[in-house]
Amino acid sequence: MSAPKIIKAINSDLIKVKGVLKLGFASDALLRWIFPDASEYLKSFDLWMEEFSKIAFANNLVYVEENFYGSALWHPPGAKFDESVLEPTFAAIPEERIEVVARFFEEFEKYHPEDAWYLPFIAVDPAQQRRGIGSFLLKEALKMIDAKGNRAYLEASNETNKALYERHGFIEVGRVQFGDSPPAFPMIRDARSV
Repeated sequence: MSAPKIIKAINSDLIKVKGVLKLGFASDALLRWIFPDASEYLKSFDLWMEEFSKIAFANNLVYVEENFYGSALWHPPGAKFDESVLEPTFAAIPEERIEVVARFFEEFEKYHPEDAWYLPFIAVDPAQQRRGIGSFLLKEALKMIDAKGNRAYLEASNETNKALYERHGFIEVGRVQFGDSPPAFPMIRDARSV
């Protein structure tokens, strides 16, 4: 099997990028805790991907496997994301969890360094997993980040992904969990010299 080829997506690829990210997160414990209803998840996460991808596309930071089997959205250091654009999706969150979801965003902000490249979302189509696509997506962006002498930040939403990120140099710097929510793990990868 040949190594996955990673390329950068362009704006006209938005539907394909959103599609693979929605598939990849369809069984994510934290996101499905936020959106337990399947149809509401699909509608709401579509809007989330629309909004989170804007910064990534504007900065040419949408990495994909050439067949769109996987994708990663990156935001440059200092990029500001306005969470209020996600408010239309709040009606799909069980009422007793809305405040907790807001607390998750607040808690993540405490860990998120201003000077770090941010990986809000990376996913591989479940039918294409275990082929190294996630690793290749990470490697491609991290080469660029290392060349700039910068560090990277993300929030792992499960233990399996956390292990992948650790293999690529990320270190857990916290654990965020409220009540019966699944945990999330803020992680930082320090600058590497090339």
